[in-house]
This record gives sequence, C-alpha cells and structure tokens, in this order.
Amino acid sequence: MGHTEDLSANMEGYLEVVYSLVQQGHVARVKDIAGKLRVSMPSVCAALKTLASKGLVNYDPYQFITLTDQGLKIARHLARHHQILKDFMIQVLHIPEQVAEENACRIEHSIDDDVLGRLVEFLRFMETCPRAGFDWLEGYGYV
Repeated sequence: MGHTEDLSANMEGYLEVVYSLVQQGHVARVKDIAGKLRVSMPSVCAALKTLASKGLVNYDPYQFITLTDQGLKIARHLARHHQILKDFMIQVLHIPEQVAEENACRIEHSIDDDVLGRLVEFLRFMETCPRAGFDWLEGYGYV
C-alpha cells in the first residue's frame, strides 16, 4: 500500500499524531494535537477539516477526533515506516535515539515500500546471521 497521492507529509503527520494519541490511551483533541506538533490550534482545525474532507478523520469541533478505517490504514502504515527507520538508525547505524526519531519523522513520508522492505530484510539478517550479526558492526567503527 502506498501513500495517498494527494496527501502531503504535513497531513500524514497529523494522521500519525491522532493515531499515536489514541494508541497511548488518550483521546485526540485539537489542543493535544497542537501541542504534539507545536502548531496553533487554528492550524490543527484547518488540517483536520482537510483530512475529514478526504474521508480520513472524523472531525467535529465539539467531539474527540478519530480516524476512519482508511485513515487508520494510512496511519498504521506510516507508524510502521517510522519504527523500521528508527530501529535501523539506532541498531545498525548507532544514531542516538532522539536524532533517529527526528530523521525517521522526515524520511518516513518519502521512502517507498520496496526500499523499506529491504531495510527490514537487512535487520532480520543482522539479527539472525551467526557469522555476521550485530557484533559484525563493531568493525564498522560506530560501536
């Protein structure tokens, strides 16, 4: 599954935040989304209206924000991309967690599924290969 063609990285970010808030056991409210993304509440409202018009969120100014089935599919897809990229940067490249987090946020919106699949295969290989594995990375110079 690819990204929705007419969905910007910015709009994808809003979907991810709504998904993240709900996954953490919170409700998604405009003020919470604004706080997470460090944007104004009117900006959040405008973005939610756009996402609602695309059928990705259920948005009523007086209710909690929820994802539609399609919005949930996209948000899960993005969350998976984010986690794989972050894991790769931390485990293989030994990038500090906060730096990996920030970079994963930027890259996840543009990486295609085939490239991401190759990263997953490489991580699995590193975890299971008795002759290489993560110990092999010590020779790489970042451990």
